[in-house]
Amino acid sequence: MRSSPEERIEEAFEDEVASDAVELAALEGASLDEVALGEPTGGLESSLAAPLARALEGIDLPSETIASPRAKRAGPKRPDVAARAPSRYPITSLAVDDVDLRVRIGSLELQNPVMPASGCFGWGLDYAELFHPGLLGAIVTKGTTPKKRPGNPQYRIAETPSGILNSIGLENPGAEGVARTYAKQWRDIGAPVIVNVAGYSIEDYVFVVSTLADVPGVAAFELNISCPNVEGGMLFGSDPALAAQVTEAVKSETDLPVIVKLTPNAPDVVAVAMAIERAGADALTCINTVLGLRVDVKKRKPVLGTRSGGLSGPAIRPIAVHLTYQVAQRVSIPIIGAGGVTSAQDALEFLMAGASAVQIGTATFADPLAPVKCIEGLAAYVREQRLPSIRDVVGIALPPQPSEDPDTEYRSG
Repeated sequence: MRSSPEERIEEAFEDEVASDAVELAALEGASLDEVALGEPTGGLESSLAAPLARALEGIDLPSETIASPRAKRAGPKRPDVAARAPSRYPITSLAVDDVDLRVRIGSLELQNPVMPASGCFGWGLDYAELFHPGLLGAIVTKGTTPKKRPGNPQYRIAETPSGILNSIGLENPGAEGVARTYAKQWRDIGAPVIVNVAGYSIEDYVFVVSTLADVPGVAAFELNISCPNVEGGMLFGSDPALAAQVTEAVKSETDLPVIVKLTPNAPDVVAVAMAIERAGADALTCINTVLGLRVDVKKRKPVLGTRSGGLSGPAIRPIAVHLTYQVAQRVSIPIIGAGGVTSAQDALEFLMAGASAVQIGTATFADPLAPVKCIEGLAAYVREQRLPSIRDVVGIALPPQPSEDPDTEYRSG
């Protein structure tokens, strides 16, 4: 792959910085996030904490409680918790203890159904200056490939009405680099880590999964099958047989849950989803970005360096909800809804259309607090509707289907 001398120098510098951070963490007994932020996890407040607190004035997010997510799951907080030493995270707890937001994705139980979309949350700590990552139901990493990738040429991102086009190009340090650099922080992050996996052959997917399957903190894998197959050129996710082959190969390598991310660019998304389920997948993510293009009318050429890119954001939400609705009627494994979620109301659309959880991506660029606001919004809905749990709305908008049990007239989701 071609790269400029400047890019090669920058990449070498980034590798050196990452290696130095790992060595310093090992030498000082610190975690990688402590090294990155330059302060102990239990020490002084983050440098952004005070200005963020001022910026959040008027926003309905609790600031009087600072218990960790693990302590939060242990039960109700005692009145004197707020008297503890200040945390480095400006937001460390949410007003959700009185409702049941737990959902299950295969064998993985999440404390709530909200997680970031791949590529929008880095490797797990990119938003640590704003809120504790452990507040989320899970963390989804950037796409990981067998070898290091420098990414696509500029420009990589272009704004569009109600969304963005991106062509990042799977920039990442490679599977072994990811394991070496992020294993310790994943172990301590406080939320399950779902590694997004990409490749151009079945062997690529198998290599990444086998490399990271035993890394502490890794809880599941999400397969990005929107990559073209090197031999045939067709997207793995566009062909039911290819999608099934990738799924089967990865399932044979790990006992961790395997989630497959569907591409909306397939001729028949439902057929692909059904083939993936038959191949043994534990869950589906519905959907990846939609292909799109913008032209710079002054320069008379496409804006993105690769011409086309993936459209994400609210512009694709009706498409994503529609495909979730269609797929949910034909598969029995859990679905993670993705595509334009910006609020709890958007998340509820996906849940009622058959998803068990949601991913938030593009919205975090406009509002980094979108995921935690969504969690609190879902809790408020459960509370207001007096529901036993958030699970009671999953699939409630699906068409009623005959039940095999003669004593039960219909299945309600």
